[in-house]
Amino acid sequence: MDIVLSQKSDKPIYTQIYEQIANQIMSGEIAVGEKLPPIRTVAVNLRISVIPVKQAWEQLEREGFIQTAAGRGTFVSDLARHEISDKRNAAAEELLSRDVRSCRDMGLSLDEILEIVKKSY
Repeated sequence: MDIVLSQKSDKPIYTQIYEQIANQIMSGEIAVGEKLPPIRTVAVNLRISVIPVKQAWEQLEREGFIQTAAGRGTFVSDLARHEISDKRNAAAEELLSRDVRSCRDMGLSLDEILEIVKKSY
């Protein structure tokens, strides 16, 4: 599990943690059944308060990425392939929708936007 925080980001710390772990789970970098480190350990390693880590863990659990077993720890949930695909597609759609709106606001056509996306890919 690799987390890099940016103090310059407009996203709250807990969102940065949540997004990075969720992406690592969706990409398979963090495997199904893998045990996550305790919240306090993550907070110490990142040199932050436990509060944003706890908030990230809660959101990950609410959205089905992880599950906590009392006395055993927190583990990556066994999401079905279609669930991972649905979550990945929803996240990508949210990101692209925001960016496409910005491009349209700049006066770019669909063809111009698609060309930029192809270059970026």
